[in-house]
Amino acid sequence: MVQHVPRSPQCLIRPATRGDRRAVNRLIDQFYRSLQPHKPWWTRPLPNQGVGAIAVAMGLLLVLILYGFYSHAVALGLIFALALRANQWIDRSLSNVWVVEWRGNVIGCAKLFCYETHSEAYLVYIDAQWRGQGHGSCLVQRLTQEAILPLYLASQPHRVPFYTRLRFVPVPTKAVPDSIRVNLGLDRYPSYNIQALVFKAV
Repeated sequence: MVQHVPRSPQCLIRPATRGDRRAVNRLIDQFYRSLQPHKPWWTRPLPNQGVGAIAVAMGLLLVLILYGFYSHAVALGLIFALALRANQWIDRSLSNVWVVEWRGNVIGCAKLFCYETHSEAYLVYIDAQWRGQGHGSCLVQRLTQEAILPLYLASQPHRVPFYTRLRFVPVPTKAVPDSIRVNLGLDRYPSYNIQALVFKAV
């Protein structure tokens, strides 16, 4: 159901549609650039398993080339390239994406995954030029309404005050359940200095 955002009557928070793909991709690119401003989004860290898989694949490629199995090497190289691309684009799916639309433009987005016991939010982002107008707060509030509580998310340190104003509470990494910690990337991306937060019913 579409909900009008308070303090911005022309703004809607709604599930993403196919027509939003380009705008959502642009926002996701901006999100990853905000994590590491001087690096392109596609250089963001891979999970440890991903790094291991790359090492194994490169080793196999070298062995195949050394022993003259060039066609096998080409096939493995293609599979490796496609797998790497899939890893970098897996978050580009529009399923579970909510967007903020204002005057016909998508200016923010977030992903919300709801499970039986809890929910997890990712890629919560408002275009920089539209911040400070309540759009981000209303998006997060909508996520808390749609979520099965508790709702977990990860935030960079400088954004923690924004979430605490919306009644999220910081949680020590070790106190986060293992599966949620893995999903939020708390162990995989230490260079982001991300903080786990949780929203619970009052």
